[in-house]
Formats: sequence, structure tokens, C-alpha cells
Amino acid sequence: MKSPKRMMMQDGTINLEDYTKSDWTIMLNDRVITRFTTHEGNKLIIGRSPDADVVIDNTAISRHHSSLELRDGRHYLADLKSTNGTTVNGKKIASKTPITEKDVVFIGKFRMIQTAADEQQASSSYATAMDIDEATVFVNSPRQPVAAQPSQAAPPPSANEIYKLTLIEGDTVPNMLSLDGKSSVKIGKDPSCDMIIPGWLVSKTQCYVVSKKNKYYIVPQRSWANTKLNDVIIKEERLLRKGDIIQIKSVKIRFS
Repeated sequence: MKSPKRMMMQDGTINLEDYTKSDWTIMLNDRVITRFTTHEGNKLIIGRSPDADVVIDNTAISRHHSSLELRDGRHYLADLKSTNGTTVNGKKIASKTPITEKDVVFIGKFRMIQTAADEQQASSSYATAMDIDEATVFVNSPRQPVAAQPSQAAPPPSANEIYKLTLIEGDTVPNMLSLDGKSSVKIGKDPSCDMIIPGWLVSKTQCYVVSKKNKYYIVPQRSWANTKLNDVIIKEERLLRKGDIIQIKSVKIRFS
């Protein structure tokens, strides 16, 4: 068997352990269902049956739903002829498919996330409530320009306030949306969106507004139309502050 690939760390050392095991979390919306670890050379069966290696006790999951294997430092996921399917980046798979931590993986309706570190787990957990109906892009690159804020003194959301999205220019349905009790809301032109924006080039899912640790973030999605925050085009998640203006084409929405 080939040796696992090795990654050079910033301090010049090699962390081989990262390639001989990996930690995973299975979630439903914002709730952690189970956590497990894969080891080099082993294959795990994920399913509802008590004899599965990773048990998800839910009728939406087949008895033996999927398999996950770590071999030569790479993960391979396969569907085991399940009823509700296994998807990678919104596409159903059948045979063994290579996956990475950047892929969006669903076992039926359950999100499976590689959690190599606690920080990565926290940043990924908010995405579990989102729909997978398009090519979804989550980027965390520090080289992207930071959107200008209307006031440096404007505080982020607190747990004691109820926030909302309010239309101030253009056309949306509805023209005001409360965020109270919502872990995420979807904005775009698809009828399933929480706030619908009609128009040419607007994506079915243009962006999400998500709640994480009593703060709200805007997460833009791949689209022909730009998503702007305070007149700056954004390509990755941004923290929202009271008074921020989200703009999609001629539509302007205030976060307040």
C-alpha cells in the first residue's frame, strides 16, 4: 500500500497523524447527532442498523446507507443503494467518490462535516441548515477585501435583541423579515427562499444570513449578480452589524 501523503506544517515539521485518522461530525440543522473518527485503511458503514459502525437512528436513513473509507490519505464515500441517497455538492453519488473537507456532504438529510479542529467545526456548523440546490461556495480567505462598515462603533448583534431584514430600495417578497428564532434565512429568486428577489442574473440562492454564537453573518453564494455589503462586493462570509446594507443588483436591504 502506498504511504499516506504528508503535509509540511508552518514550523517545518510533518504532521503524519493528520493523514492516518480524521474526525467527523454528523449534524441535523444546528444539532450535533454523532461524532466519529476514520483511520487509515479502514472502511466505516453509516446507517440506521445497530450493526452499522456509525449509527444514525432515523427512519430517513437506510439500514446500511453509506460507506466512508480512508485510504492512502484520501477519503472515499459511497452510497449503499440507500432510499434517500448520498450527495456530494448537491449531486447524488453511487460508487466510491473521493471527498475532501471542502465538499458539502449529505447522508440523506444529515450533513457530514470533517472536523479536523474545534475552530473548523464551529465555522462549519452554521451551514447545516442551508439548502443544497446550487454550487455552494464557502471561502475563508484572509486576502479578500473586508467590507467597509457604516460605523466602527456599531456593535455586533447581541442575544437580547431581535434583528430583522428590511427592504429600503427595490422589490422583495416579503419586504421585512424577522430573524427571531431562525438559524439561517435564504435570499434569492427561488420560490423556496425566505426573502425572494426577482430579476435577471439573480441566483436561485443568492446568499444566506446565518446565526452563529449570537452573531449574524452574510454568506454569499455563486451568482452572476454580485452581492454587496455597504457598497463592497463580497465573496466570502462577513459579520453583520446593525445598520449594514446588503445590496443585490438594485435591491437594498438593511440589517437592523
